[in-house]
Amino acid sequence: MRWLLVLLLLTLAPTGSESQEHAAWPQFRGPAGRGIAGDDKPLPAHFGLDKNLLWKSPLPAGLSSPVVWGDHIFVTAHNTEWGALETICLNRSTGRVAWRRHAPTKTIERVYKVNSPAAATPVTDGARVYVSFGSFGLLCYDFQGKEIWQRTLPLPPAGFGTATSPVLAGDLLLLNGQGKDLHLLAVNRKTGETVWATQQSPFPSLYPSPHLWNTGGVTEAILPGRGGLLSYDIKDGARRWWVPGLSPEANTSATEGDGLLFVASHLPGGDPDLRMKLPPFDQLLEKYDRNGDGKLSRQEAPTDLKIFFRGGKEGVGEIYLHQMYWLFDKNGDGHIDADEWRAMTETPFNNSLLAIRPGGTGDISKSHIVWQAKRGIPEVPSPLFYQGRIYMIRNGGILTCLDAKTGKELFAPARLGTDGMYYASPVAGDGKIYVAADAGVVIVLKAGDRFEVLAENDLGESIAATPALADGILYVRSARHLWAFRL
Repeated sequence: MRWLLVLLLLTLAPTGSESQEHAAWPQFRGPAGRGIAGDDKPLPAHFGLDKNLLWKSPLPAGLSSPVVWGDHIFVTAHNTEWGALETICLNRSTGRVAWRRHAPTKTIERVYKVNSPAAATPVTDGARVYVSFGSFGLLCYDFQGKEIWQRTLPLPPAGFGTATSPVLAGDLLLLNGQGKDLHLLAVNRKTGETVWATQQSPFPSLYPSPHLWNTGGVTEAILPGRGGLLSYDIKDGARRWWVPGLSPEANTSATEGDGLLFVASHLPGGDPDLRMKLPPFDQLLEKYDRNGDGKLSRQEAPTDLKIFFRGGKEGVGEIYLHQMYWLFDKNGDGHIDADEWRAMTETPFNNSLLAIRPGGTGDISKSHIVWQAKRGIPEVPSPLFYQGRIYMIRNGGILTCLDAKTGKELFAPARLGTDGMYYASPVAGDGKIYVAADAGVVIVLKAGDRFEVLAENDLGESIAATPALADGILYVRSARHLWAFRL
């Protein structure tokens, strides 16, 4: 009888993946990519070196977010000491490194000064971990660090360096923007072999991670891109619907809630109060048109001409003409002419957040947009849906909170106590919103219709990676460390 009881208990006990799933943070922005903790365990509001610190571990540079499953944490890093890109597994209880594996890269891509060659967040299914490097492609390891497969891919044409993270959809591993003409790639997660691929998108997308939206028995991969938004059927990569007319760049990933899809698109200069400042085209030609053809080639374009600058409370950042050359070169012929220059000064684009209802096919811009917001749109951090509200953080520390059903502002845009740039996406759990500033401060807000700051926690190192929440623990990756905080 005793042995029968033991066997019965073993049969009824959950498997390892089942018992850990509720406490997991398996991909960029956690469960389903929504930025919300998968459990309701209490989380700390106040934390730092001397308060609620579980452990603090040194890490090489990198911007990937921590991924958590069971007793494992996975990150990627750019180890400048060894000149290598690596995948690192840490023990969740102690923060100690369990193993690290180098990606077999021959060269490392060039990235913008605030980006990193290790920006893509890994994804795990509880048995394997999948990582992406723009400098190499895709790699798959088991939880002991054994390589299962690798897949080399061409370097994507991302001017600021790669940033999109892979996601899992059943037996598929999806990756955005890896290759010159490739828009979305689906490989078999067991082998790395291509299942389908989409090419020549009208809205090229380089930075957002695909968001999986399950509606009407169909799973769609949602990808914002340059000038528009696309939905793909993950069965075969067929286009289901699209929305044209968005800003000329998209960095944020989509999210969902209350039956709606939320997508933000932003490019510096798209806010009415932050337009680009452009000099007269004749002056540029006089100074830089070396061959006298009345145009500016990519080689002739000045490298020191700022077309957009933010300072003080709006954040510290600047964009130069040569970095955004593609935006001006409308026809892609490698030259900017007077008409293209004039178009950027006379028809400025608008940044926006769209709320979209499901069920559309084809162009749904006139039929399925429930509401649109044009104020407080973030440049890099993805919008957060939590408890019926949308939270967005803009550079300069400007927080916007909207009613998810109507788009109505629940309180006036509020300025947080930390200025400067914001790259990490906000996350939520236990009735709290966590917003990490590049300056190294994590602001904790109380979720609700009123603006209420619970705490401001200065970790003393810049933060650009999105935090993770799992099993009542807050994980924060800063410039040189990974921190774990719990009550």
